[in-house]
Amino acid sequence: MLPLAMGASLVLLLGSLSAHTVSLQARMQGIREQQQRRAEDRLASAGQQLLAELHRSHPCLLALPLPQWDVQGLACAPAQAIAGLRQGQGLGGSYRLVAWRPELQPAELLLELAAGGGQPARQGAFTVQLAPAQPPAQPQPQITDVRLVGLRGVAP
Repeated sequence: MLPLAMGASLVLLLGSLSAHTVSLQARMQGIREQQQRRAEDRLASAGQQLLAELHRSHPCLLALPLPQWDVQGLACAPAQAIAGLRQGQGLGGSYRLVAWRPELQPAELLLELAAGGGQPARQGAFTVQLAPAQPPAQPQPQITDVRLVGLRGVAP
């Protein structure tokens, strides 16, 4: 009789451990999803902030790919302003402009959030709809739509 009771107790214990493991896995998945949403929110905020600053202060840079900012971009924005656009602070963290490709349709913006708070560095890709310049009334391209289309971790 004793071996049967011990066997039943062991089965109950294993069942309880399995239920606990499933519960912990579901909780960890929820935490990962929440971290993903936070990273998306931070990236979206940084992208909006950067594009707003470009549009407001240096719209001429909207027409130039990022590698040309340090050469042709100096005609319309000081080097210090360009450096400030390449790296900035937004919603709880710093970001770095990785790429700006206005020649693509739609234009592409790639930002990287710095690692921090136990979170890895992450990159986000945006599509940006630009209305072409129409001189003299609208001498620079205009931003008509911005969408975060992808988020990925960055290898150390």
